[in-house]
Amino acid sequence: MQTVIGLGQAGCNIAECFKQYSEYNVLKIDAGLRKTKTTLGLKVQDSPEAYEENIPKTLDKFLQGVEPETLFITSCGLVSGASLRILEKIKNKTKITLMYVVPNPDELGLIQHQQNNLLFGVLQEFARSALFERIILLDNELISGIIGPVPILKYWESINQMIVSNYHMINVFEHSLPVFSTFTGRIKTARMSSIGFCNFDDDEEKYFFKLDIPREKRYYYAVPRKTLEEDFTLIEKIKEQVKKSVEHDKMKITYSVFPTDYDQIYVYCEANSSLIQKLVP
Repeated sequence: MQTVIGLGQAGCNIAECFKQYSEYNVLKIDAGLRKTKTTLGLKVQDSPEAYEENIPKTLDKFLQGVEPETLFITSCGLVSGASLRILEKIKNKTKITLMYVVPNPDELGLIQHQQNNLLFGVLQEFARSALFERIILLDNELISGIIGPVPILKYWESINQMIVSNYHMINVFEHSLPVFSTFTGRIKTARMSSIGFCNFDDDEEKYFFKLDIPREKRYYYAVPRKTLEEDFTLIEKIKEQVKKSVEHDKMKITYSVFPTDYDQIYVYCEANSSLIQKLVP
């Protein structure tokens, strides 16, 4: 079981999608939410600083049941000003992975733009300092381009579902036994991450954030059992595919193969960098 904490509208909407899977305990924090066991409403404030300064006294009780592993999701709305205070409450009792949603800068007001610049840098610095496990960066515009045209009422739902399903599958395989693997521990200094998927037939990789100079890549091959039993060339195809993905001579490439009941091969991927990433102007 893993706790998922969504903060702000974007964070809560993504967190809500995790409810379709039994492996997650979902908590949501946002302005105006009705207080329940899994939701905590904050008083509406007019600045990120005000949200940071006016954390409710009930926050400790609300967070007391977090699991040993926590995924914390937020973006740059005003409510995100409470991020560091919330993270401070749980950092000593759970392993935290951050998930930060990078919005389209053209759609931001001045305060949100400033908050985006601040959080994007600060959260990465905390991850690089090993205060958190890592930070998964998500670029809404990039994900939208991967999905392609959708009806406007399904726009955000489509983006959020793609994020959640991709993270979930990688998480499932992280806790599953592969039939073949070259995985070793992640590079400890490479804590800025992007996730995505790869087309097995044409080698095209689609990441949800374009990392500058990734230090390592990890591939999760979800393969039908029949293919594992009958395809004598599969392992060579996989080796050739991951070899093509090498971007520089210091990049570490590993992969694992997992049996599934799917009718085709799916490939999920993760890239990790040691460098603090920059926002595109």
